[in-house]
Amino acid sequence: MQKDNTLIAFVCSGNTCRSPMAEGIFNNLAEENGLSVRAKSFGMSTVDGMPVSANSVKVCNEIGIDLTNKRSNEAGNEDLKKYYKFYCMSQSHADMLKFYFGIADEKLAVMGVSDPYGGNEEIYRVCRDEIYNYVKEIIKEYEN
Repeated sequence: MQKDNTLIAFVCSGNTCRSPMAEGIFNNLAEENGLSVRAKSFGMSTVDGMPVSANSVKVCNEIGIDLTNKRSNEAGNEDLKKYYKFYCMSQSHADMLKFYFGIADEKLAVMGVSDPYGGNEEIYRVCRDEIYNYVKEIIKEYEN
């Protein structure tokens, strides 16, 4: 499903934990695999410009992904038409994209990743690894 300059999105609530980790992991793996598809991320319940959580930055640095300069983006401020697919951390995020923004079912996927917000580093590592494994599967979709 490889298309040149394809843009996908990872979606969570605040865009400070899960979806930035997914964005960073995906873009790193896509580059390593020579894919032209890239990811952005945004939140359904956030404001623009919030820094990524310290634990997300730390656990991603452990695997060579720098989220230091990433800032939150709010869904309502995005041009959602430019995204090929939306990978949502929960069903509620997919439902909001569908009902509030008219995103078609075939453009939505639910990852089912629990929010680590407020947890310790180990909780963030578990979340990061869950996202990493899911993203490896997504990468396969764009390799063919």
